[in-house]
Amino acid sequence: MKAFPANQEAKRKALLDAVAAIGPTLSASGPRSEEQGTLAAEAVTALRDAGIFRLKLAAEMGGAEADPLTEMLVLEELAYHDLTSAWCTMVGATAIASLGTFLPQSGLDKVFRNGHIPTAAISFFPAGQARRKDGGGYRVSGRWRFNSGIRHAEWVLGGTVVQDSDNGKGGPIVMFSAFPARDVTLYDNWGGVTGLRGTGSVDFSVEDYDLPEDQTFVWDLLEPQPLRGGASYRLPPFSYVAKEHGSVALGGARRALDELVKIATTTRGTFRSSKLDERQVVHRFIGEADLKLRAARALMHERYDQLWRKVNAGGKPDGADIADVRAICVYATDLAIEVATMAYHFAGNTGLHHPHVIGRLLRDLNTAGIHQVMSDTAYENHGKFRLGLPADPLA
Repeated sequence: MKAFPANQEAKRKALLDAVAAIGPTLSASGPRSEEQGTLAAEAVTALRDAGIFRLKLAAEMGGAEADPLTEMLVLEELAYHDLTSAWCTMVGATAIASLGTFLPQSGLDKVFRNGHIPTAAISFFPAGQARRKDGGGYRVSGRWRFNSGIRHAEWVLGGTVVQDSDNGKGGPIVMFSAFPARDVTLYDNWGGVTGLRGTGSVDFSVEDYDLPEDQTFVWDLLEPQPLRGGASYRLPPFSYVAKEHGSVALGGARRALDELVKIATTTRGTFRSSKLDERQVVHRFIGEADLKLRAARALMHERYDQLWRKVNAGGKPDGADIADVRAICVYATDLAIEVATMAYHFAGNTGLHHPHVIGRLLRDLNTAGIHQVMSDTAYENHGKFRLGLPADPLA
């Protein structure tokens, strides 16, 4: 297993060089992933061998422990090549990083047995129910949805409510339960979806599962308590993952726009004498879309750099920080959907036929927008904080 450079700039370059090297493989795998309903084997192998699934894992665990800007750049480039690969990396890297960050040592010895870094999938929604057992551990039952990349995962995680527990804040303890993938039941219920088909985001369940205590951890929504790693893991989970959703969306939208430019400059319609690049409305759309994507990207990078500096200096993200970065990343996703939709519109007959990448990006980005839940609330809370009004940063 190749180690990553300790220097931040060198590490960023190594990761981006690795993405560039496997980019053609990922691009070619996209249609196959969609047809198979799970990330194509060649993409999984390329991502694993290049160390990309270790993007967020703590350095002491053999990971890259990338800073937020590096994470965003890597995921954006992955999505440019293949949005499905980027999405599965986003989820898988978060899953394995959380295991490496929050599990006690005895749990690490199971998950990372003999130094092996496994693949993993995670569902944040607390769909599980756990009961404490006499003598330790839990009995867990539940069915979790939207488990992207689970068909190539070795471990799976699901949010779980501990029954008859008290978190000291007026509610029950909500923890993550980690299961070996071989122990869970998968449901083949992802084949009929419109977008993100290649992510294989099927449900999984367990029933009355005997779960050891050391295969659980709490990832506090406001004040995470990491056992390993640096400042990144002190970001509250909703702000920790928001940047990745935004970056994947922007990378996919940039690819859609570039594909439209290619169509506009190289093809001529059957029933239209002029090429797209001779139409002023196309000039305006491409110019405006380019500027909007660059502006959203710059804002997201700027705001996360500020937040990164804050946690590195020992500060804690407050409600305004969380609301702000979430709203920015939801806006980036909304913008990406807008750009991909218009690119599909102008691509006409060329983009219409399956499996053109613009059509796939249109479906995938709209589905990603559905997954980017609570967007209206993110905007609402952002506005409330700007007005100096109280708001719930977790809503």
